Amino acid sequence: MATKTFRALFFVSLGLAILAFVTPLAVKPASIDLAIRFSAVLAALWLALVVYAFIKFKKRGLWFLLGTPLIGFWFFVLFLIALGCAHNVSACP
Repeated sequence: MATKTFRALFFVSLGLAILAFVTPLAVKPASIDLAIRFSAVLAALWLALVVYAFIKFKKRGLWFLLGTPLIGFWFFVLFLIALGCAHNVSACP
């Protein structure tokens, strides 16, 4: 039973991470701001799932961190944009 739960939660975790990464890319010509906000909501859901996995599965919960690069990508991009704006206001989008 624990293996089924682990596997299901693991695939949901990867699905959330992939969806959070792909959403802003999929709606590129449309509203990118709305897509990044939706991606941030998905990232918050993913984080809650990872915390739950660590509580429930202990060390096996480390497998849920495989989605971290996909989740962190847009936050890194937004950080770089903010850093560029902090150094040169005319470089802001």
